[in-house]
Amino acid sequence: MRYCGIVISAGYAHLCSLEEVREAEPPIRLRASFFEPGPVEQVASAVRSFGDAVVGIAAPISPPRDDRQMRFCDEQLRRRGVFPVEYDELGRRMFQALANRGLFAPPEDESDERDGTVDEGAYSSMSVFETNPDGVFSALHGQRVPAKRHPIGVQRRIVELLEDHVEDDGGELWFRRIEEIDAAAAALAAHRYAVGHACWVGDPAEGVIVLPGSRLPELFSVEGAVPPVPRHPLPEIS
Repeated sequence: MRYCGIVISAGYAHLCSLEEVREAEPPIRLRASFFEPGPVEQVASAVRSFGDAVVGIAAPISPPRDDRQMRFCDEQLRRRGVFPVEYDELGRRMFQALANRGLFAPPEDESDERDGTVDEGAYSSMSVFETNPDGVFSALHGQRVPAKRHPIGVQRRIVELLEDHVEDDGGELWFRRIEEIDAAAAALAAHRYAVGHACWVGDPAEGVIVLPGSRLPELFSVEGAVPPVPRHPLPEIS
């Protein structure tokens, strides 16, 4: 089984896949393989070549409807401190290219709900879902991660992957581009989804986002996310 994460950036799709490495003693390690960025069709072909695969796509499956600024799932993440991923037509095409594998949707009896736990075994018939990399890191860390523009923000993301036993098959995670780190986060969400430790949030009628964990907190704390640093005041303008 492969656990795949796909990120759309600068007109290309970035793919990372994870495979379990089981040994006599825990923990289970996750061997990461990163692929050259490429067009949607080529990345979809690579995923299909894996055979059994669970896929987290870090892109909105659809734009907001009815002239709204954000979908309900994006509003819920934003309220918790996580910025939504901007809609990109290539993301929609990525979902379309893999739709025959089954797109995640909450059960019909939860169609009126706005969040819930992913049923165990859902991946067997719905192996593709939407996710959000910053949401994945925040859910794993239990705290809002600093912005990527902040050096400690990139550091926290890589350390989280290492603590979850993600190992770079081709070198060091520290040498990877941020798109690859985000793709690894989406792949890690796919692994959690497959082992039955994931939740969803959103309006099932317009699309939901899947993240690790049994349920999202009401708010991702920012307490201690970035250590305070002194800054000198600017002089008064005379």
